[in-house]
Amino acid sequence: MRRRHLLTLPALSLMSAHAAPPARFLHVGSYAPPGQGIYSFALDADGALRPLGLTPNAGSPSWLLADAAGQRVYAAEEGGHQVAVYAHDAGRLRLLQREPSGGQAPCHLSLGAGRLWVANYGDARFAALPLLPDGRLGPARSWPSCAGDACAPGPRRAAEAPPGSQADSGHDAPHAHMIQPSPDGRWLLGTDLGRDRLLAWPLGEFRPGAAALELALSPGSGPRHFVFHPTDAALVYVLQEESSTLSTVALSADGPRLLDEISVLPAGFAGTSYASDLLVAPGGRHLYALNRLHDSLAVLSLDSPQRPRLLDHHWVHGSYPRSACIAGPHLYVCNQRSDQLSHFDLGRPEAPRFTGRQTAVPSPAGACAF
Repeated sequence: MRRRHLLTLPALSLMSAHAAPPARFLHVGSYAPPGQGIYSFALDADGALRPLGLTPNAGSPSWLLADAAGQRVYAAEEGGHQVAVYAHDAGRLRLLQREPSGGQAPCHLSLGAGRLWVANYGDARFAALPLLPDGRLGPARSWPSCAGDACAPGPRRAAEAPPGSQADSGHDAPHAHMIQPSPDGRWLLGTDLGRDRLLAWPLGEFRPGAAALELALSPGSGPRHFVFHPTDAALVYVLQEESSTLSTVALSADGPRLLDEISVLPAGFAGTSYASDLLVAPGGRHLYALNRLHDSLAVLSLDSPQRPRLLDHHWVHGSYPRSACIAGPHLYVCNQRSDQLSHFDLGRPEAPRFTGRQTAVPSPAGACAF
């Protein structure tokens, strides 16, 4: 068997709630216009943010990712079809490199197995860029989410959406929205929002372009972001944009299998909302899901990991929460349309508390803290 193009993928550690040191800096990417690039802040012990300055970037750096050492920050330039690499020093960013993302409109990045993985929303191409010893990137090797008749998009209206929902996004064509290796190093997962699919590739001898094991999620649902269970990497939770639902999926040698699907909106909700970001809460016993238009932070219990349970909703004190970032006991919600971050205290992970603080950032899209 030829192995010249296979990726060698060492096992990754499962997440630990106590592994990371306290975060000291927060960087926020933005959509242009009105966003002008990446806004940087020092993070005080009480969660207050002190502005450190702006790193200009006209390419709409909508997703930010830092390496484990906090020495490099990677930005998906959604408007420029590139990945920018920055050196980080005491809260300041210095551009080292721009590398084509392997597709159009990159919207998500992850690190693992010596690669930066990219989901390119515009042309539904996933990509792997090798990490060089200094943290820069080698050229992308990319592959399409689908081919031929398999690329037919799902319906424009979600079957499991709330009554009266007019949510309609991304079902004109395939659209890659996220890609990430599993913490145990066994799987590479991706979402295709336009085709309502979760894609899974065994990582052991992965080759770019290899056929994925696919799971069809509910029609028109629009799978967007996912997270792995903090101690069982064989369980993954998938947030669906148009249906505003959360699917629980089991991973096995046969591929992904659907276990459950529940709404992340309140019982009785009618109308239009778009789910956006999904995070594991500190302590690993809860999930946070963001709802745009409903403008809420949903809290879900993982006491029964295969059947998450919706507990509560908290107003985000802003408009159109696109993403959120956890920094120790603090959570910062990026409210895209109201141009600010809302600060929450996570002293009780099951009950996030709005602190009354907000920080102005024009059209915030994504953030990273370390």
